[in-house]
This record gives sequence, C-alpha cells and structure tokens, in this order.
Amino acid sequence: MWFANLFDARNSPLANGYVLSTCKKPDAAKSSLLYKLQSSKDHFSERAIAAECMDHMAAGIDTTGDALCFIMYQLSLPESHHLQEILFQELSKSPEKVLDDLEYLDAVVKEGLRCFTPIPMSQPRYVPAGGRTIDGYFVPGGTIVSCQAYSVHRLNEDVFPNGEVFSPERWLDKDKTQEMNRLFFAFGAGARGCTGRQ
Repeated sequence: MWFANLFDARNSPLANGYVLSTCKKPDAAKSSLLYKLQSSKDHFSERAIAAECMDHMAAGIDTTGDALCFIMYQLSLPESHHLQEILFQELSKSPEKVLDDLEYLDAVVKEGLRCFTPIPMSQPRYVPAGGRTIDGYFVPGGTIVSCQAYSVHRLNEDVFPNGEVFSPERWLDKDKTQEMNRLFFAFGAGARGCTGRQ
C-alpha cells in the first residue's frame, strides 16, 4: 500500500512517535477515527492506522493553521482596521451566541478561504464520455481538465466582483450568496470534496 513507507519517507520524529504511540492505545473514544479504524472489519495494520491518522492530523492542522494565519494577517493590515472593528463589535455584543450563528465572523472566514485557499492545488477531473463544451470550447471525453480555487474565486467577476479585494461584506448579500456558494471551491467540490468542510 502507498502509505506503508509513510513514516520512513517523512522526517518528523515527534509527530510520528506521537501518532504511532497513540495508535497502540486500546481505549480510543468511540467517536474517533482511531476507534473506527481499530474496530474495522478490514483489519488495518498498526502502521496503516497510524498513516491514516497522520494524514487526518496533517490535513486538519496544517490547513486550519494556514487559513487562520492568512485571515489574521489580512485583519492586521491598516486597511482592514474597520473590518476588525465590525468583527470585534459582533463578538463582544453576542458573547452567549454559538460561533456558527455569528454572521460577520462567518463572512470573514469565508472571505479568508476565498482569498487565501489553504490548499492551492488544482482539482483534476476526466471529461465524461461524449465530451463537454466548457466556456465555449468543446473538450473531448477522457481529457483531463482541472481548475483551482485561486482562479475560480478571482476570474468570475460576475459572481465575485473585485475578486482581488478582501471584502467579507460580499457574503452578507443574501441575493448573491447562493451563486457564490456554488462557486466556492476552497474545499474542492463534489464527491471528492474535503470531508472537513463543515
């Protein structure tokens, strides 16, 4: 399997040691990935379980950390002082609210992910049999096409006007959010979209 040599290929002794030792523990919480892998009918090896956990740990920690760094950087700029103030007001006026219910915070996070997608790679797909016309060009079936969030979030000026500008307010316009959400590509899309989207 591709992950058999994962720990030999990466020189991360602290993270590798932590994951390997944690995966040996028999008392994982029933809601955890570790428990699901340990109790799977597929009988994963200890190394396979550790490799899967390492992938989830890296995917969740690195992407979340990168996204938050980009957002904090953007909010720290002098031109974002007014955004910082709006966000501060929302957070301080509603300390009892669940974070998911804070509309401006949600808009800031979505705009951060739109402008600074933590995984900037393309999303290759095969064109279905029979081909498709994409943006006025016929592409034969079996051709590999791809796009990336960076381009999708900036080149669709009719959906994301001034795509280079960090503007959380764009997500507050209820008449436009449906189309923006349809093209929101920070987590990929479809069956192979990121499971951590929520």
